[in-house]
Amino acid sequence: MVGLLDIAPLTQTVLVRDHPIEVTGVSAKGMAQLLLRFPELRALITGREVGLDQLLALGGDIVAAVIAAGCGQVGDAQAEAAAGRLGLDDQAELLAAVMTLTMPQGIGPFVDKLARMGLKPAAGGASGTPEPSLPKP
Repeated sequence: MVGLLDIAPLTQTVLVRDHPIEVTGVSAKGMAQLLLRFPELRALITGREVGLDQLLALGGDIVAAVIAAGCGQVGDAQAEAAAGRLGLDDQAELLAAVMTLTMPQGIGPFVDKLARMGLKPAAGGASGTPEPSLPKP
């Protein structure tokens, strides 16, 4: 029988400038920090349909923070700065791997699971869609 330690963390290696970067995805703790820090990301996620182009359009700070978090360095200013200095193609490759490992079934099922856990909608989501209220720590 497979246990939690056998499967966690799942990883993917992404080559960036011929250097292998291990991506682990964003943990629940990391996702909570990102959603609290970036309301734009929260609004986009609650809109349910999030493409790579939409994430890239959010701006360099958010993209860099998501990449750093997905590489196991959530909130690390140096890691975020390094991710922010990467070229757009490298950022897109890393971001795609982060999203696949973080939410392999996509944004919609992720939001549905959050709703089932008791997150209540609040006004102000993307395109008028309600966004979840994050629980108080």
